[in-house]
Amino acid sequence: MTNKIENNIQFIAALMIFSFLCFVFPALYPDMFTLSAQKIEVTISGGMSAKQAAKVLQEAGVVKDSNKLIKWMVKLGIDRSLKAGTYLIAPGDEISVANQLKTSSPQTLNVTIIPGTRYSALIKALKLPEDNDEQLLNALSEKENFPLELHLLLPDKPKDRIIFLLPETYSIAPGNNVAAQAVKRASKLWMERVGKHLIENADKKFAVERGILASIVEGEAKIKEERPILAGIFLNRIKERMPLQSCATVIFCWDELGIKKKSLTYKDLEIDSVYNTYKNYGLPPGPISIPSEGSWISALNPEMTDFLFFFATANGNHIFSKTYEEHLKKQRQKTE
Repeated sequence: MTNKIENNIQFIAALMIFSFLCFVFPALYPDMFTLSAQKIEVTISGGMSAKQAAKVLQEAGVVKDSNKLIKWMVKLGIDRSLKAGTYLIAPGDEISVANQLKTSSPQTLNVTIIPGTRYSALIKALKLPEDNDEQLLNALSEKENFPLELHLLLPDKPKDRIIFLLPETYSIAPGNNVAAQAVKRASKLWMERVGKHLIENADKKFAVERGILASIVEGEAKIKEERPILAGIFLNRIKERMPLQSCATVIFCWDELGIKKKSLTYKDLEIDSVYNTYKNYGLPPGPISIPSEGSWISALNPEMTDFLFFFATANGNHIFSKTYEEHLKKQRQKTE
């Protein structure tokens, strides 16, 4: 009888140890057995959902069941905060992989889009091969890289779609789709921060024209408080059938020829280009740069005044006037 009891105790103890090693221990220390396992390189692109990321991990052979992985990602609180980047993950059960995702530091690429960046400079900002804009052009050509709400508002020319990229620093995964990731992240952030300022039922013509206006305001304004006033002045000039006479557009024209201009002469204003608002009426056919959030909001909510003229001072601020005579008088006073 005693031997039988002892055997039962030993069996129960062995069963408990087996259960602990097979179930409890892995749950408490999910990475214990992955340290020596061969790891697989997996890239999670910026903007991926937990479902998409889990599918990528399953296809890479890291886990067998993507649905179980999603459940563990939710339990560990990483389903909405998964960082973009390239991970080295040891294959294993779903809890182990989810824990690795939570504790790993992925290899990332920081991309900074500065307000006023031109299309040509965006290639360098995205750290793409120089003199090769194919990747960027393809990324801008694909409407799917933009939020659904923007699809009907996008300019026909892919290069002009840079107006819907919000300047910011983005952490994205290195690889062959850097441009696509950047377009997705930057246009999504634009929709979140600027999109809410669009008028109800805004059409493509309105959105694109205000984006072009915002790019001009970005080039003209050094002081943020002046942006809404400048936007209003340009709209006043359009209404009065006056040329915009924006120096920023002329600088853009020369920049497109590879000639950098910090200041302009009267001869510089004669450059032959459809973007030269001294020689052409109305807005230019496309944006001259990527506008900041402030310039966009100023273009969407301009301060309407009676001003029609302005000039910049050495300090970077502008002097505004209602008439040409007043404009000339203030210029003379400033030089005396």
